[in-house]
Amino acid sequence: MIYNDLVLFTVVASHLSFSKAAERLGMPPSRVSRRVAELEDHLGTKLFERTTRRVRLTEEGRRLLDRCQDPIEALQGVAGFSDDTRHHIIRITAPPLAARTTIGPRLLDFAQQNPDVELDLTTTNVMMDFFRDNIDLAFRVGPLTDSSLVAKRLWSIPYCFCAGQGFIEDHELKGPIPRKHFLGLPALSAGQPWVLATGETLQPSHVAHSFADLDVVAQAARRNLGAAMLPQDMVGDGLQSLTVEGTTPLTREMFAVYPSRRLLPARVRALIDFMAPG
Repeated sequence: MIYNDLVLFTVVASHLSFSKAAERLGMPPSRVSRRVAELEDHLGTKLFERTTRRVRLTEEGRRLLDRCQDPIEALQGVAGFSDDTRHHIIRITAPPLAARTTIGPRLLDFAQQNPDVELDLTTTNVMMDFFRDNIDLAFRVGPLTDSSLVAKRLWSIPYCFCAGQGFIEDHELKGPIPRKHFLGLPALSAGQPWVLATGETLQPSHVAHSFADLDVVAQAARRNLGAAMLPQDMVGDGLQSLTVEGTTPLTREMFAVYPSRRLLPARVRALIDFMAPG
């Protein structure tokens, strides 16, 4: 029956493992594999890519999961898989710094209030692919470039120029700093250009060090190794903001990003709403 096969498909997709799905459903792995193959034949498309080491959804499989997950979950009790409806997974990706400071604590609050939902968080600055990497929800700092995705703004992240007290004293940085002089100072880069609110990009002439992690950039600035552009809420504890003539650093936005608004799983929708400020 096609409905039972769709239910079985969602269980395999949830675990990304035929053996784990078979154990969950009390079926032989060979039967699970055969039923999925029959569903693929019926639909005329490949739903999973299988290797000896891993199973992942194809783009078509991910789209099918997005379309059928909520209706199937409602029917799983009738189809005989009610135990599986008690536990749901949301696969998430977020930048490491945000995961430690803002996203992570909110996710833990959500987990406490929703014990039937399992959160699977990957922290990376890389833009993971929703279909290839089987991601339900991504937290990303704007500006965003992929217009095919749906994005909900969560909060603003003001940036500022800053440096350690010793660096400020050594370079006699008092009052507003002329832009040309500032750009000639030793700079700490996070691997991205310094973008202003006007859209203009500043390029320091002397990059002393480059670190992909903003926490490391902040630590380097506290050790007086250079000037940096960091989120304003990282300033303090040995860091001081700097005023540069004719410059206002860009305020970035944190977004919840997902592939499609249509039939967004209820648990993902609930998490997005939970993450938005009240």
